[in-house]
Amino acid sequence: MILKRPQTLLLALGFALTASADDVSQEYREFTGSNGKVIQAVLVDKDEDNAMLLLSNGGRAKVPLENLSEADRDFVKAWSKEKALFLQKCLGLTVRELLELRGYEPIPFRFESNSIIVDGKLNGKDARFLIDTGAGTSLLHVPFAEEAGCEIGPMDEIIYGVSGQAPAGWTTMKTFQLGQSVFKDRKILATDRTYRMPDGYKPKDDAIFGADFLNTLDAVITYKDRTMFLRPDLSDESDIDLDLDDATEGEDSLKFRIFKTKDGKVLRGNVVSKSTVSAKLKLTNGQEQSVAFSRFVPEDEAYVRKWSEAGDTFLRYCGGLSIEELLTLRKYQSFEYERKGNHIFVDGTLNGNDVTYMIDTGADSSLLHLWAAEKYDCEVGPMDQKVHGIGGEAPAAVTKILELTMGKAKFTNRKVLSTDLARFEGDDELDYDGIFGADFMRELDAVITYKDSRIFLIQR
Repeated sequence: MILKRPQTLLLALGFALTASADDVSQEYREFTGSNGKVIQAVLVDKDEDNAMLLLSNGGRAKVPLENLSEADRDFVKAWSKEKALFLQKCLGLTVRELLELRGYEPIPFRFESNSIIVDGKLNGKDARFLIDTGAGTSLLHVPFAEEAGCEIGPMDEIIYGVSGQAPAGWTTMKTFQLGQSVFKDRKILATDRTYRMPDGYKPKDDAIFGADFLNTLDAVITYKDRTMFLRPDLSDESDIDLDLDDATEGEDSLKFRIFKTKDGKVLRGNVVSKSTVSAKLKLTNGQEQSVAFSRFVPEDEAYVRKWSEAGDTFLRYCGGLSIEELLTLRKYQSFEYERKGNHIFVDGTLNGNDVTYMIDTGADSSLLHLWAAEKYDCEVGPMDQKVHGIGGEAPAAVTKILELTMGKAKFTNRKVLSTDLARFEGDDELDYDGIFGADFMRELDAVITYKDSRIFLIQR
């Protein structure tokens, strides 16, 4: 119900008129007084005892919470000005821009089939890394490791994959680098990725960048942007000169962006203004520096040229929001995953039955455990297919799924492969029912965040 004289009603209910609140949102809702009277207004600010409302006629009012209904008091208590400002002024920013403004370094990736491949360096040698959340530890391919100068010890370790097992040996990497993130003198396993694979097989990567490093660097993987974001300051050594003596720890210390110049310099700060030819940066040490657009690497030059008030508004008003809140506000579904060791698991359903899936960016296609597929009424064909991975190849069957869900995301009448995922342990000992692979994650524009222990999906 819309009242013709809202100011008169507010005064009658004990509401005081004021003009101090900011106009945060234009989404009007009905507020009910404790006496049952209703008005339309926008909540623009609050304090411990009052709500500041923008009325439908343009007036503003300071409303004691005790004069509102219980439902409206709950709404006001749960309301966040930061989120409202974000929705109004910052929603046009991409997820990539939001993360870059939090101090994450973007690492572009490319798809080979559905695998995520990024470029890095091992002992100074150019390398192709497979980003694999399903790999509990990172892993080198023996021939490449030897080319990069790694000395590999006895092959007396055993590693396991979906297809079997393979021998591995320990080695020490002098340097292992992705972007500005550098790991030094780290022990890592190496194996021959062609072990028991078909003749002529050649791996698409030189090394697997696994969940151990992804977790350390608070990685965020976003399929839509084809980008992985990392925190270089969490690595062993970073090319970024971090001056955090006067900064707070945690998310509040990450209100900056990483800029790179063509001559190899790295600047850490924010754009505060720009002219037609240059941008002025405020660095994390408090100094300001003007940099010509032409000095930046192309990606950063494009950023400063299109720098906008929306980005500045985000930094000033929305810096306290977590990555989880940012993505939830963009209508993504959010799932808190369970971490066992370095593997991550999410609950879902299979043909209406509650199951658990392992999230695996290294799996080109989703895969069911054969025992679970048969138990939960999937149509399992003959075992005349093959799956490939660590340990070679293993038999598999084309399997029809009537319905697979994860939250509100639903897949119907899909075909995947099934194989025995418990070949080295009993069916009852395997604590998941299938692998949620890169095929489904690409379709759902998945975002995986290690700091928040969450996966986000959106079904278009």
